[in-house]
Amino acid sequence: MMKKVVLLMILSFMDIPVRISSTDEYLNLFSAVAQDEMRLYGIPASITLAQGILESNSGKGRLSIEANNHFGIKCHDWTGATIYHDDDTAQECFRKYKDAKY
Repeated sequence: MMKKVVLLMILSFMDIPVRISSTDEYLNLFSAVAQDEMRLYGIPASITLAQGILESNSGKGRLSIEANNHFGIKCHDWTGATIYHDDDTAQECFRKYKDAKY
């Protein structure tokens, strides 16, 4: 299991789409990042992970797979890469990230 988690982490940082098959895998893959963010910003890792699981369907949603956007963050004055996806209305603009951490 540990080898699989390490491989998934390496692939996610190499800008290669990572397919996650379960919520447990999602937690294993992103818990360290959530804990780092908790130390930086004070948001509990459990809240960050729960929101990521909800918004991304445990990393299986289109936005997380194709855009590394695990929180459904829309463009709103964004000048970086984008992806269009149906949400509240058809073809809304969402941010696209080089990896899931940013």
